[in-house]
Amino acid sequence: MAQYYLEKNGQQAGPFEVNQLLANGMTPESLVWTAGMAGWMRAAEVAELAPMFAQQMPPQQPPYQAPYQQYQQPVYQAPAYQQPMGGGNKQKVDMFIMTNRDNFPQERLAYIQERLMMVDENTLNSLSMLQFKSPMTALLLSIFVGSLGVDRFFIGDTGMGIGKLLTAGGCGVWAIIDWFLIQNATREKNYQMLSAYI
Repeated sequence: MAQYYLEKNGQQAGPFEVNQLLANGMTPESLVWTAGMAGWMRAAEVAELAPMFAQQMPPQQPPYQAPYQQYQQPVYQAPAYQQPMGGGNKQKVDMFIMTNRDNFPQERLAYIQERLMMVDENTLNSLSMLQFKSPMTALLLSIFVGSLGVDRFFIGDTGMGIGKLLTAGGCGVWAIIDWFLIQNATREKNYQMLSAYI
């Protein structure tokens, strides 16, 4: 379930679960933000939150129309609040995901993106310096020198690498099995390395 930050008296508060927002003073005019939003928005304009105000808001009256001149309400412009904890780094996060999407398990990409939106800019910059292992390189090593355990040494599985080396890849059987497993094992190792930072 999405967690929202709430603007209260010029300060950001939260994050709050959706069912906690009204208790923490949210009104239709309150500014809110959650991961995935481009910027702060009025709570009444957020599709997930708008139904909460359906019973509270009076029916809208047609705008006052003066003779020969239609009344126009001023255009609402949200103040330029700073987005919480790395929310302004969306472009960097998207670039990181696009560059490294093949290096991580596909089912974890959404979680990784959500976590990266919450880190500060310095951490995000240091993540771009990390060297992740290529699953394709691991596969090629597994095919050509897998019986010597080189593929497992490459991804940091030293124990399994020694086992393959001493048994000549389990008499070839282990080496063949690793052709199908080594890419996923490489992605999991990359994910474990990234998890230390996020």
